[in-house]
Amino acid sequence: MSRLNKIMLVMTSIILAASLSLGVIVFAELNDMESWLAGGMMFLLVAQTHSALARIGERKVFVKSIADVNSFASGLNRDLERAESDIEELTERLETETKARNDEIVAEMRVIESFVKRLAEERRPAKQATANTQPGNRVVAMPGVTAPAVPIGELNDTDLLDVIRHALEENRVDLYLQPIVTLPQRKVKYYEALTRLRGGSGEIIMPGDYMRVAEPAGMMPTIDNLLLFRCVQVVRKLNERDSDTGVFCNISANSLLDSDFFPQFVEYMQHNTNLADQLVFEFSQSTINACGPIEIASLDALAKLGFRFSMDQVTDINIDYRRLHNLNVRYVKIAAHVLVGQADDGLTDIRPEDIKDLMARYGINLIVDMIEKERAVVDVLDFNVDYGQGYLFGSPRPVRDEVLAAVA
Repeated sequence: MSRLNKIMLVMTSIILAASLSLGVIVFAELNDMESWLAGGMMFLLVAQTHSALARIGERKVFVKSIADVNSFASGLNRDLERAESDIEELTERLETETKARNDEIVAEMRVIESFVKRLAEERRPAKQATANTQPGNRVVAMPGVTAPAVPIGELNDTDLLDVIRHALEENRVDLYLQPIVTLPQRKVKYYEALTRLRGGSGEIIMPGDYMRVAEPAGMMPTIDNLLLFRCVQVVRKLNERDSDTGVFCNISANSLLDSDFFPQFVEYMQHNTNLADQLVFEFSQSTINACGPIEIASLDALAKLGFRFSMDQVTDINIDYRRLHNLNVRYVKIAAHVLVGQADDGLTDIRPEDIKDLMARYGINLIVDMIEKERAVVDVLDFNVDYGQGYLFGSPRPVRDEVLAAVA
């Protein structure tokens, strides 16, 4: 009860007591002594009543305070239970994420272990092969001796293979990105990841040079291995600024068939399924056409993880699009001169202007690559093409090592 309320209650009691005493004196016709006694009794009665009312008011205030404390305690208890639940959920999530990260690291280490083991196995026959090479045609960095580099085109296969092997062992493998743009807006939508090897003197070894000898020697899974790791790093980096940009990563037919590499490759990608919308694996038309049960099973394993495929190096535009769709191929790259040339020669089963719509019917996007001049853009736009790639829109650019190191 507030101080003002107490004062008002006391004043009211005094006035009430005085009024009752005066009424008794006037109406009861009592003498002075009796009047004073009656007035006193009235005053005491009013005082007791006032005291009882005050105690009742204070009890109500006390009960309300107790109720407020209980309500506060209940709210605090609920907050504590909620906090305890949040801590348990956070702990479980941290444990789950830690386990997932550990599994991802283990998967990466297994692929790296396979990579190192493969290099060691490839190195042993190389030492035997070098004895049969022509001394005047080798590129060997002798200690303390600076020798001019022999052009890549002049190396025999054994020497070229040795140069490639050294480049892999010394991590002289560079990742290049070439943009794929929308047409006619020319806005970058994807990148194609390309591998370039560097010789001992810094000379660039193009895929057309090294694949010719690397594929028969079984070295393409090793190169694909490095390309895969770096593509994953690049996609993670792109995620920091633009989650809509994807990367096309080339995989060779040898990798699909490799019983050591591919299972570990699939296991590694199981821990990177969050990149499935941005990482597209690309295979040549000859690889897709030659797919047997083993290759199809390999593609299916990746498709079940949500990854999509692209087919490039198309030489024949009469394509079984239903089969491509069933293989989860969602992009087809056709060189500008192949598309325009075969259409002009009448070598297609359908009208050229209907090719893009036919692909779309099977959920496949058409990308025209090797566009080098503005005239080629005009020609391919007649086919209602949505995407283009070529030196006209941007040449392949190397990804800086510090960028990959920052992501790793």
